[in-house]
Amino acid sequence: MIAAFDPLKAAREELAGLNDILRVLMQRERRCEELMSEAENELNAVRKIIGYVRIGQDKLKECIKELE
Repeated sequence: MIAAFDPLKAAREELAGLNDILRVLMQRERRCEELMSEAENELNAVRKIIGYVRIGQDKLKECIKELE
């Protein structure tokens, strides 16, 4: 025998499913924020190294110019 449709049960199951989806999406959102923060930190570190290398290049160019 087929049970009668229970709209209250269906609505509760749908709400439970949406809660699961929201939880997963919020976890993914946090992970994305963490990845963005890590990427920003790495970008800043690389920019500092690039600046250091350019200063070194300029100093060596000046030294070479003086020696010539």
